[in-house]
Amino acid sequence: MSGSNSVQTITFNEIPYAFLVPGTYVEMRPNYTNAGVFDWPARVLIVAQMLSSGTATPGVPYQLLSEGQAIALFGAGSQAQEMAWAFLEANPYTRVDIIGVADAAAGVAATGTITLGGAVTAAGTLNLYLAGRYVPVAVGATDTLATIQTNTIAAINAVVKLPLVASAGAGTSITLTAKHKGTIGNGLNLRTNYRRGDALPPGLTVAIIAMSGGLTDPSLSGVISAISSTWYTDIALPFDDTLMAAELDRRYGAMVGLDAHAYVGVSGTYAALVTAATGFNSRFRTRIPVTNAPNSPWVWAASLCGVQAFQSSNDPARQTRGLVLPGLLAPADIDAFYAVEREILLTLGYSTWNSMADGTVVIERVVTENKTDTLGVATTAWQDIMAPKVYSRIRYDWRVFVTLQYPNNKLADDGSLAAEADDTVVTPSRMKGSWAGRSRLYEQKGWIEESAATAQASIFVRDGTDRNRLNARQEVRRIGNLMVLAGALEFQV
Repeated sequence: MSGSNSVQTITFNEIPYAFLVPGTYVEMRPNYTNAGVFDWPARVLIVAQMLSSGTATPGVPYQLLSEGQAIALFGAGSQAQEMAWAFLEANPYTRVDIIGVADAAAGVAATGTITLGGAVTAAGTLNLYLAGRYVPVAVGATDTLATIQTNTIAAINAVVKLPLVASAGAGTSITLTAKHKGTIGNGLNLRTNYRRGDALPPGLTVAIIAMSGGLTDPSLSGVISAISSTWYTDIALPFDDTLMAAELDRRYGAMVGLDAHAYVGVSGTYAALVTAATGFNSRFRTRIPVTNAPNSPWVWAASLCGVQAFQSSNDPARQTRGLVLPGLLAPADIDAFYAVEREILLTLGYSTWNSMADGTVVIERVVTENKTDTLGVATTAWQDIMAPKVYSRIRYDWRVFVTLQYPNNKLADDGSLAAEADDTVVTPSRMKGSWAGRSRLYEQKGWIEESAATAQASIFVRDGTDRNRLNARQEVRRIGNLMVLAGALEFQV
């Protein structure tokens, strides 16, 4: 209000009202009415199994600084080291913590076999690719199978970052044993001759039996307890876990507000992936599937987490199609998913990827697991990862804005004389005006559209029972992304 007949109280926090000493006293305080969007405090957590050779305490988060640090903390060749490498390759900028999980005491390590055969007739190189790492073994023209076996075992064990160890098996075979116990060892890929130009030394044959037999993964309940009140925006998971799915739902709840999105890699045939799709439905978790990929599923999860954490921090509403998952080796063409298969996988809650001619892996579409609502009705409301990311970003910004702009205000009805005279009084209409201003800002950022209409349709009312409570229904319309361009090309006849 202004004018000689108006009554307006200016409220001070530091200057006493009954102060008699002459002077000019000015207190400093911010006004957030026109503040821009508040910075999003992106923070990532990597959850991974650790080896007993690591110095870290299981269940305790450590800030990740380098792959070398991960080796010291969690052991060379550990799942934690692999995920740390993949994340840092994709995103060396975002704050990331890593928490180690000890193998289950009752776990069983997976094993696989490489069997050598034939007789070498000329020198060459045995090109092994184990869990996505290249292990070359020099083969001499006169080497016997026993010599090649010994040299291969030595070459494998010399690569300390490998998640497996080699030992002599029966005859000319080599037994590979996962360093970790649990089912994750079953996902370690063994192959020869991945890159163009690779070939076995003349006369040498190699037969591979895939890793299998790994049993019993550790529980993540200790991890959940350790992070229950810590802010994380993105979480890379080592394997599927129902406890973590429930934790993500809890964190997103209105009374918790520790929004986090998790990423998990899964390996299997197309048919197996389709069958497994009935067992998950989280709005806050993303699955990236692969079939017979050189790199392990958890490496894919950590890489995708790195890319998404960085990109969604910059712009939560923008798709990441075409962005590279650095360091990953694409599966062979025969193991890649066809367009029709990718369409089905997307509808089932799997994210999809493509590979370039040089083997580079790029993102196609990142979705959540969510397929149905709480009543079991099919829905696409939470399909794309941009949905929870945008809503989280808006909720976070709005909460910070209200906390800073109205830290200790009083509440009155619209039209109240107190509201007209006292600048510390907020009313439903004033709060709605603030929401309209923030909505306009969110639209200018490209997160939502039609902000004028949705803000007008939003409702702010004072609670009928609790006079200290303001209730609101705030509407937004999330912006879309150009994913499909459908056109009819007509020609003259």
